Amino acid sequence: MTYKLPQTHSRTFARYWALRLLYQQELAGRNLEEILEDSPQMLPQDQLEDCLHSCDRRSYCEQFKFFDLFAAEPKGYSLEIVQGVEEHQDQMDDLLDSVLEHWSLYRMPPVDRAIARIGTWEILYNDSVPDSAAINEAVTLAKEFGGEDSSKFINGVLGKVAQLKKADGKPSEKSSDD
Repeated sequence: MTYKLPQTHSRTFARYWALRLLYQQELAGRNLEEILEDSPQMLPQDQLEDCLHSCDRRSYCEQFKFFDLFAAEPKGYSLEIVQGVEEHQDQMDDLLDSVLEHWSLYRMPPVDRAIARIGTWEILYNDSVPDSAAINEAVTLAKEFGGEDSSKFINGVLGKVAQLKKADGKPSEKSSDD
């Protein structure tokens, strides 16, 4: 699989980190602080050690390029997202459950659930990201890391979240340069 590698300084890259951290949290059943203590960037290096360290074609290897992005500690916006999701997770999960028709949040694959939480947090709690940008970024994550229909599913779910927010009298678009 070929990954589109974002700029390391961009919010897009921060969302990649946030997705990775939220996914690790869910699988390990641990909070952000505990995961950061264990150096989250080491997980894929350990799993792919033979490939990454003995490969003659490292500069051409998509897996190496992707995992090499995570060689530094997460910071900035990625931590803001994860901390925001942790803080508001119960409310966000209730809202997500309410917009899922004939489905449950916990029936979703963990990666899709993490993507939905990132998008929901940005829509509801981050005034510097327009709703459309939050949805678009989540759909991009779902295309790259989710299943075959994940991007459509995430688009629909987050569209409903944005509609509910608008119906509650909050603006549907926030001004920002994302």
